[in-house]
Amino acid sequence: MRYWTDGEKEIGVFGLGRSGRAAASLLRLRGFSVTGLDSRDDVPPCSDCSRIVTGNEMESCLGGLDGIVISPGIDPSSPLPMAASELGIPIIGEIELAFRNTDIPVLAITGSNGKTTTAEWLGYTLRKAGLNVCVAGNMGYPFSRAIIENPDADFISLEVSSYQLQTIETFRPSGAAILNITPDHLQRHGDIEGYINAKARIFMNQHDSDLLVLNRDDPGSIPLAGRSSGLEWYFGIGESLEAGAFSEGDSIYYSDSRSKMFVINRRDISLPGLHNLSNALAVVCLAGKAGLAPEQMIEGLSSFPGVPHRIEWIREYDGVSFVNDSKSTNPESLHVALKSISKPVVLIAGGLAKKADYAQLRGLIADRVKVIILIGDASEMLENCWSGDVPIFREIVLENAVKRALDQSQDGDVVLLSPGCASFDQYMSFEERGEHFRKLVEELS
Repeated sequence: MRYWTDGEKEIGVFGLGRSGRAAASLLRLRGFSVTGLDSRDDVPPCSDCSRIVTGNEMESCLGGLDGIVISPGIDPSSPLPMAASELGIPIIGEIELAFRNTDIPVLAITGSNGKTTTAEWLGYTLRKAGLNVCVAGNMGYPFSRAIIENPDADFISLEVSSYQLQTIETFRPSGAAILNITPDHLQRHGDIEGYINAKARIFMNQHDSDLLVLNRDDPGSIPLAGRSSGLEWYFGIGESLEAGAFSEGDSIYYSDSRSKMFVINRRDISLPGLHNLSNALAVVCLAGKAGLAPEQMIEGLSSFPGVPHRIEWIREYDGVSFVNDSKSTNPESLHVALKSISKPVVLIAGGLAKKADYAQLRGLIADRVKVIILIGDASEMLENCWSGDVPIFREIVLENAVKRALDQSQDGDVVLLSPGCASFDQYMSFEERGEHFRKLVEELS
């Protein structure tokens, strides 16, 4: 265990984005010398790296390394990690590195959709109850950075992706929630079974006192039932549960297998939509694991403002509402966004398509959308999937898409940016895409 916590070793950090630079900071703080590795020539600054090696020169320096930390975007089966493995060099991910270097209890959330909202909502709820809680992980604040800057936290509310879970070894959250599983990142995981198995790693090291929370209403989560060594609770809408959180009628309840306790009325939950009710139920389960009584959860559940880029209302202009859902990077996220809006939708979608079935949205689009405006690499494919039911326009860039959307909308409509695709064809991240949309909308006059 001490191999990654202290010593005079030379550790390589492969991938110098936010996670990589945070890992480098933690390693340097623990006394390691850090070699930064990146396939790009225009690498972001890394003040904690003693040297940076890029491009084709990376493999030649492996022999001098005692270990490698890889960033989530690096596939463990890509050439450099495979070459390091053949040399017997230990490889872990940034999440594993941080976990080995902290004693702060971790409450971890994963899932195909909703994990950022749920992790933030959990942290908010625990803070409203008086706890010192840090929200970190896949949402953009690296776990390694969080433990450096918040050493006295009572809990870490940690969003973890399937990519991050691929490279854990000892990572053991005291409470873990899997919100849902729908096909995603199949380019990396190969097929849905590989994706499910990656998600399942979140509980692979749990003990009998640890908690796993699963979504009773999600068909994709069914294969995970009974696989944990810890306590297994559920959350669901419409029927009572022996252990977990559920809604019946207008009420939300929490049950610890001994008693059923009222928490809050459904109408008092701060975020609308059945998907957010489901997220709130997951929050109740993990907040209970953190020691909160139901009455201590009420303020957080009822006042949480939501997260940027997820069905985020920006402004109204000429009677038209503009909603930023840039975090929608797969068809399931787009499905959730369309289901949450009852007014006529002018949809801006597209980007870098996932390996997924976009045709499944055709019926919902015909029911909810009046005009589609497509951008990015996926435009032609999406037009082929959705043509025939509603008018479709193709624009190259977001600026033109916003202008077209305004031209095609009328009083009472909602212009919804919900791409259903990754952003990497035109942007560095979904955040950059969402901020660009926000700026364009705010400049309308």
